[in-house]
Amino acid sequence: MAKPAKVKKEKAEAKAVSAGKAGGKAKGKAAKAVSKPKKQQAAGGLKGRLSRAPAKPVKGKAAKAAPQGNRAIKFLHEVRVELSKVTWPTREELVQSTIVVVIAVAIAGIYIWIFDLLFNWLIGLL
Repeated sequence: MAKPAKVKKEKAEAKAVSAGKAGGKAKGKAAKAVSKPKKQQAAGGLKGRLSRAPAKPVKGKAAKAAPQGNRAIKFLHEVRVELSKVTWPTREELVQSTIVVVIAVAIAGIYIWIFDLLFNWLIGLL
């Protein structure tokens, strides 16, 4: 009775897996799965996907850096674009925030002044 091709293939892969564990050279998907650490297998081999190939040196016209003025103009343009995305406060919101900051600074100043007086008085007792 002849075995189906699928069964033969599975047995061949099983042999490849056992050969990979024993240190022999195995071929196929099963051998690759054995060679990866367990964490990498569980993560789907993310290290290989996320790493980049080493950068190749650029030759020709692209190797020359852009003139300094072009980079400065590009930078200023990008700054302008980003500033247009900012939600600026209204005059009312700005005044209210300023008042809150001034009050918080006054309270902190009074707190520090009181402790300064207390420590000066305690040092005077010594």
